[in-house]
Amino acid sequence: MPVQGLLGDTMSNAEDAPDALHDFPEDFRECIRFHRHTCPGLAIGYAAAKIGAEALGAAPSQDEELVAVVENDSCAVDAVQVLLGCTFGKGNLVFRDWGKQVFTFVDRTNLKAVRVSFVGEVPFRRERRELRDSMRVRGATPDDELQLERLKHRAIAEIISDPGRFFTVREIPCELPPRTTVVKTSTCSVCAEEVVVQKLVERAGRKICKECEMRAGLARQ
Repeated sequence: MPVQGLLGDTMSNAEDAPDALHDFPEDFRECIRFHRHTCPGLAIGYAAAKIGAEALGAAPSQDEELVAVVENDSCAVDAVQVLLGCTFGKGNLVFRDWGKQVFTFVDRTNLKAVRVSFVGEVPFRRERRELRDSMRVRGATPDDELQLERLKHRAIAEIISDPGRFFTVREIPCELPPRTTVVKTSTCSVCAEEVVVQKLVERAGRKICKECEMRAGLARQ
């Protein structure tokens, strides 16, 4: 499935690197306001979310209509939450700790799913690393700080304006995760905190939470 053009005319030319936040698209600025800083990782999530939504023809999720399965817990995931309405609280954001910039988007309404993978290298990563190393050795100047910020913004601009260089997207079989349900809670016999019943473990005839079980195990070591 081609990626080129999925973001439309988000930015005209990545060579004209933005030097201020107002040069970025409004929906990306919304992601920045939520995330509290700009970075290429946020741009990766932004582009992946736009690609996935476009491929599925899906709108932001009001409830659990759209599900995002993310394989990392990086800055990228914040953009997915902002753009697509996929959150832990609603149960339509699933985290798999596999350390990959890979995002699967599932549309419950149309029973379609796409896998969006970041497969390129973050632009200007080497230049930024070399500049930071140099700054640590000789001290940073205002010009260094400005150049570092410009390299970061150029990297962001390239990712969100030319996703075909950085992403692959393919339709995959639709495997629907279970919907969220109202859960019952009970009190841990050790810490007296409320715990989802299914998360309690029984030890010596007492129902305790996993944290207290872990602490007890550490104390015995």
